[in-house]
Amino acid sequence: MTAARPVLDAPGTDGAAASSPRLIPYVPVLLFAPCFIIYAVLFIWPQLSLLATSFVDGNQWSVAHYQRFLGDGYYWELLGRTLFLGVITTVITLVLGLPVAYLLARMQSRWAGFLLVITTFPLLVSAVVRSFGWMVLFFRDGLVSKLVVALGLASPPFQLMYTMSGVVIALAQVLLPLMVLTLYGVFRSIDRDLELAAMSLGARPSLALWLVTLRLARGGILAGSLLVFSLAISTFATPSLVGGARAHVMSTAIYEQTIELLNWPFAAALSSILLVFVLVLALVYGRVLEGRGQTEARP
Repeated sequence: MTAARPVLDAPGTDGAAASSPRLIPYVPVLLFAPCFIIYAVLFIWPQLSLLATSFVDGNQWSVAHYQRFLGDGYYWELLGRTLFLGVITTVITLVLGLPVAYLLARMQSRWAGFLLVITTFPLLVSAVVRSFGWMVLFFRDGLVSKLVVALGLASPPFQLMYTMSGVVIALAQVLLPLMVLTLYGVFRSIDRDLELAAMSLGARPSLALWLVTLRLARGGILAGSLLVFSLAISTFATPSLVGGARAHVMSTAIYEQTIELLNWPFAAALSSILLVFVLVLALVYGRVLEGRGQTEARP
């Protein structure tokens, strides 16, 4: 019997095989390059330009605009009011949106899709139009103000117009659909059999929801909260129309400095300060939530 001779590789095969792994790391970089260029042009460059403008005072570089902010208690009050508006709006939308999103995600009825569309229908209406609608309801003769007086919660004359409470109510209604949509997708991705498994081991439905579903949905809750918070503190139409001069926030102050006073460097400084505070709060919130998840995962 003749022994089978080994098959020789074609010339250059070893070289191609040796060089191909070197090309693999460059493929993701080349695929990611167009996205990075668009991101740099549309986001990074405008932010850097805004930051550079905030350090211009006349024709020279200066930190005078930041010193003005740090030395004036009025702008600290504006910042605190803005952050409070974002926090309270996020809490309200989370408390109202979480059960709605969970019920819609677990609903087996054919009406589930229709109810989801109804829930998110306000997104099809402009925020300005919705703010004008709330203005009609919040004026002294409006339905909501009259209802508050009729329930004995306030004494006449009373109106929610030009108050921080009115801004919070109107803004929560504007941003609630975004919270519902975010949490709906998260709950839909969580297998319901995990809850059933927990209940088969003796857990009550509420305990199974807390121990299984909400822990798995922690990332979605974080994403929805940050989305609502960032939009709440940066919105302009609702605080300007519903709150007026009595509910000034950072966005209205930036608009005033830019359009009315034409002080663009100070407006850029206000925008940069607000952006820094948002990033810091988002990082702290994410770290706390991540640390709590790791603590709960330990035996």
